[in-house]
Amino acid sequence: MEACNAWAKSHGVDAHKHGVEFRASPLGGMGAFATKAINAGDTLLLLPRGFAVTPYVCEVALQDASLARSPRAALALFLCHERARGPKSPWAVWLATLPAEGLDGSAFGTSADVLAAAAATRRAENPGAAPADAYTAWMASDDAGGEPPAKSYEEEIAGCRSQQAATLAFCVGKRPDLARHLPWAIAAVATRAFRVNGVVQLLPLVEKMNHSARGGRLVVTSAGELALLAGATYAAGDEVFLNYFDGQDASTPERVLAHYGFEPAAAC
Repeated sequence: MEACNAWAKSHGVDAHKHGVEFRASPLGGMGAFATKAINAGDTLLLLPRGFAVTPYVCEVALQDASLARSPRAALALFLCHERARGPKSPWAVWLATLPAEGLDGSAFGTSADVLAAAAATRRAENPGAAPADAYTAWMASDDAGGEPPAKSYEEEIAGCRSQQAATLAFCVGKRPDLARHLPWAIAAVATRAFRVNGVVQLLPLVEKMNHSARGGRLVVTSAGELALLAGATYAAGDEVFLNYFDGQDASTPERVLAHYGFEPAAAC
């Protein structure tokens, strides 16, 4: 992670300047930690325009303007394209810090058998939960009234895997030479991309942070930079969190578990 911190600093992102360092987290994987006292609203990171991987960056790198119609596919193709370039890629240091496989526990990085077993266990522990196909049945009903029920964990898993298959088919159609790395890239985008001001993008360093409902939020500054603002007060040594869902689509516990592989309450 030291190499990635140095790489980020060379691109104008100095986490230490704002009292933040990135290192291994007791929650698993990497995390951000305060090196000094931080107040709610303080700037944790300031990301210049060229530091984010946006669909436009992908279009330029892949020389394909049609990718704007499918931003998540564009990001996945970009990751594969840059990974294939190896050390020659200007993003190589950051790419080396991404998980080699899909996120464990997520529908994007876990086998169907393991997911089915997890769903069965969860249903056995929650016998009062709605039927596994409640949302699907409601949508198919001719006389359904009122608001639809929330999707079950099983339906959220199916939705994630359907999205994964559709993105894979689109990407292979564009770049069949990258097919081998696409499942990894699609999982990385699905579990690490952020939507900021309507733009889906990958944010190096930021994607290392763990989630909390009281975590920080991303805003666009008047200069066009992305600022990550603290959502709580931290003492030196505390892990600093990001609210994954601030400004994102509304998420139920079932969707979070299927999409990211963790129960929201366990990380708040």
